Amino acid sequence: MLTNRAFFKRMAIVTCFAYTVLLPIDARACEQFTEVNNNTSGDTTATQQRVQENLPVFAADSVTADTVPSRVVEHPKWNFGTNLLEWIGVMPNLKYTTWAANVYGEFYFKNQFSVRLTAAYSEHHYSKREKFQGFTSYIVEPRYWIRKDATFQGFSCGIYGQLGDYNDVDPDRKYTGHFWGAGLSAGYLYPIWKGLAAEFSVRAGYRSTEIKKYVYNSSGDRCLCQRIDQNRFVLSGFALNLSWRF
Repeated sequence: MLTNRAFFKRMAIVTCFAYTVLLPIDARACEQFTEVNNNTSGDTTATQQRVQENLPVFAADSVTADTVPSRVVEHPKWNFGTNLLEWIGVMPNLKYTTWAANVYGEFYFKNQFSVRLTAAYSEHHYSKREKFQGFTSYIVEPRYWIRKDATFQGFSCGIYGQLGDYNDVDPDRKYTGHFWGAGLSAGYLYPIWKGLAAEFSVRAGYRSTEIKKYVYNSSGDRCLCQRIDQNRFVLSGFALNLSWRF
């Protein structure tokens, strides 16, 4: 019950963040867009009046919406962001545990291609300190964007490779080891305002995990009880990203 309360509390924090930050940003963008349209309409009317009166038309009078700067970054080269779900404790396999820090950087090139590097880290007790989650994860992800206009928005697909280690502890088991994996990814990115963007993405593929089951002896030393190699297909990524592009 306490775990559920903590989950809903963190979800409420993320929702409030989105409402208080993203909504005003989008509203300001809409106001600027409306102002641009009004100015453009006024310039067009002035130009038409000069033509009707056989007066010279100046270049400044013929400004159109195409010459007005966009409200978002149109052709970004870099992207830096984070997965909000991991910060509230929702892991890539959709299990709810405790929060994990994570960050990624992405480089865009050749109009439809990009490469993303992601790092995540967690080392925290939870559930009244009865459980412990520790892991590090590193992901390399080349991606292909469906749109061909170098805006790097909308749908994308890609492949990924992952390396990491972990240490999971609860009253019933204590596991540690390393893992690696590879598979496919897909996502959809929506630019919000200037460089700010939101993205939903998933990853799934093959994972090989080294599982070492251990116990502590009377002197407090870790003793290995069992070693297992596990190979299977898994959901390795489920993300709601917030990023800044430039």
